[in-house]
Amino acid sequence: MVKEPRSASTARLLLCVLLFLLSGFTSTVWACRLLEPPVPATDVLWVHLEGLCFSADQREWAVKGADILEALKAGKSLDLQGILVEDDVMLDQLPIQSTAEIPRIPQRIHDRLMQQGIEKIRVIPGALTIRDSQIEKVLATNLVNDFLVILGTVDVSGTTFLQSVDFSNIIFAKPVIMTNVNVEHEGFFIQAQFEDTVDFSHTKFGTHSRFHKAMFRSPVNFSDVEFQGVAEFLEVEFLQTVNFSRANFMSGTGFSGSVFHGPVDFLAVKAKRETYFRFSEFKDRVSFRRGQFQNVVDFSNSRFEGAHDFSKGEFAVQPDFTASNISVDVSVSNRKVNQQSQWLLFGGLLLLVGICLWIFKRKTWSPSA
Repeated sequence: MVKEPRSASTARLLLCVLLFLLSGFTSTVWACRLLEPPVPATDVLWVHLEGLCFSADQREWAVKGADILEALKAGKSLDLQGILVEDDVMLDQLPIQSTAEIPRIPQRIHDRLMQQGIEKIRVIPGALTIRDSQIEKVLATNLVNDFLVILGTVDVSGTTFLQSVDFSNIIFAKPVIMTNVNVEHEGFFIQAQFEDTVDFSHTKFGTHSRFHKAMFRSPVNFSDVEFQGVAEFLEVEFLQTVNFSRANFMSGTGFSGSVFHGPVDFLAVKAKRETYFRFSEFKDRVSFRRGQFQNVVDFSNSRFEGAHDFSKGEFAVQPDFTASNISVDVSVSNRKVNQQSQWLLFGGLLLLVGICLWIFKRKTWSPSA
């Protein structure tokens, strides 16, 4: 039996020790753990997970919807990072307050509510932060005629809504950050009012998204957003710049009745199904440059008061500008014709393969001479 040299055995031992130390270091550094708040959290519900957290880890330290509601009822802010939210969060369970008794409400919002005859509202006085997390059930306002005012910043960047999210009838007093979000089902913002900047960039909306009669009073960013289901922007008012560049509309899309007061950018958008801009108003410049529209685009009764750019766009059919104040002739692509040709070629190849198989089978089964 050949004896292993002392140097080789020593090296092997050192390697084992090193691997053991590294495994311990890695488990310490990357292990999922619940962090301590940087300061005593008396006015905020603060839960942060750090490290490589699996489903079991998130489930162990999950935050319940009831805990979130209790914190909000107590006037606390939310600061959640990397966590799982269990159960529904129904914001209509927050108490109704007199508008006049809310000291921090901005005067412009107060005056607007008074003009609409709204004297009682629900309010979240602080910030609402739920980053890089998972919301297991529904997060919704459930409001139709009432309003909820959120006075702090809303940041849900990187979060996945496994069910639906309904931010309808919310007045957002501060910026809304909703980047890299994944909404698995419905995302509703009906009659929502955004006082400050809004960022939806790189977000995926699921089966249905609705912004019906929403109001954006500051710049809004929808760049690189993917609308997997129907996208409704009916009767929406955009007071400043709007960015839809590289957005992907995979189902029916409607901007009918919407008013764009500032510049609008639909650069390189993709629209797979019908897209409607009926009775829309573009008060400033608008660009559809390099847009790809694979179905009907309807601008009937729309108004263009600024410069408009449809250059280098791909259109399956000529856009409809009936009763509009402009008429733009665009080159209609032969994308559909090419697709039909490809299907015909594929069918021909299948037929040829079938004939070859039939001939081969006849030769195989024919009696030998």
